[in-house]
Amino acid sequence: MTCSKKFMRNYKGFDAVDVHLADDGIVQAIGSGDIVMSMKTPQGMKKGVLTNVWHIPKLSRNLFSVGRFTKDVGPVTFTKDGCYGEAKGTKWKIGAREGKGLFKLQMTPVAPEQANAAKSSGCQGGTKSYLWHLRLGHIGHDGLNCIVTKNIGIGIDISSVKKWDVCEGCALGKQTRVRFQSNTTARTSKLLEVIHSDVCGPMSMATFSGKRYFVTFIDDKSRYCVVYLLKSKSEVAAKFMEYAAMAETQTGKRVKYLQSDNGG
Repeated sequence: MTCSKKFMRNYKGFDAVDVHLADDGIVQAIGSGDIVMSMKTPQGMKKGVLTNVWHIPKLSRNLFSVGRFTKDVGPVTFTKDGCYGEAKGTKWKIGAREGKGLFKLQMTPVAPEQANAAKSSGCQGGTKSYLWHLRLGHIGHDGLNCIVTKNIGIGIDISSVKKWDVCEGCALGKQTRVRFQSNTTARTSKLLEVIHSDVCGPMSMATFSGKRYFVTFIDDKSRYCVVYLLKSKSEVAAKFMEYAAMAETQTGKRVKYLQSDNGG
């Protein structure tokens, strides 16, 4: 169980589930996912995946299920100096005694992007092109190739750039929003037939003349908008009369309807 989902992969939200803690407290799990962990073993640093990790935002610290480990991996042994796991005949230390009856795991979560980079690097002919694509802020293939061929980068340990598979981050970043559906509502056929009005304020900052509000008047037919600055909402009625007189003089039409949310 973890309080943060930043290291999770394949995250799926679900309806809140109550989780009862040892101190009789109750917190709620709202999702689950997988976390890639880096750990020290007798064969060196290895990576493993913790599956179906619950996301509990109000959890004060991450918790590791010994029961799940013994079921999915192998037995666990607790001693005075630490906690040991065993798998396929190999035993290694997975946690150190922290105090208060708790053991701190000797594992480090791997960010999803780093895990993807390692996986991609290994499945693409052993090249590091994709890894450098990530390191350089998702630089494009042509840009990375230019850096390598012109030898203008420092510490870039590749001699040629190979095409990589689709980068999930780049694909998401290049997505575009679906166009908003156009307004099919028929507008009025004559000027000043309907005027839409709205009042906004008070603003946190006033103008030099001390005005913190404004009112808008929009003609439904032409969409022509007039804005007046106000010191208080009580000025709205007077500003409407001023607007109506101006609009009627300019158009030769009469204002028929005023539509507002009664904000004035």
